[in-house]
Amino acid sequence: MSRENVQQIMDKQPISVQCQTPLTTIIETLISSEQTQLPVVNNSNHLLGMVSLIDVQKALLVGAYHCDQPLKVNAIMAKEFICLNPEEDLSEVAIKTQKLPENIFPVVKEGKLIGMMKRVDLLIHLQNSLTRCSQMK
Repeated sequence: MSRENVQQIMDKQPISVQCQTPLTTIIETLISSEQTQLPVVNNSNHLLGMVSLIDVQKALLVGAYHCDQPLKVNAIMAKEFICLNPEEDLSEVAIKTQKLPENIFPVVKEGKLIGMMKRVDLLIHLQNSLTRCSQMK
């Protein structure tokens, strides 16, 4: 496998939401972006959390049951998550993430969100590497 890093396959213009974003806007953004998770950032683009379809579903269920006011993202986002470094080797990332349920990973540098790496992009990279290996034989 060639030595490539996260920065080479990450989305360099990730879609994110601000920490005070209302639930309705999060739903719209998740649907329009066709992503299962979104990074939550502050005004300085520092990564604060991740919000997923499951987080939103739980919030909607509780809100509908109790007729609560719509929540904001900072009330439902996950504050513990795996971040990637843009310089991390893709083979190491493949090993590191293979048992994780997430399909998208924030890429941070100095605490700031600089990209997102999707598992599907990692799989494409691994498949291309396998194809190159097969062609060398």
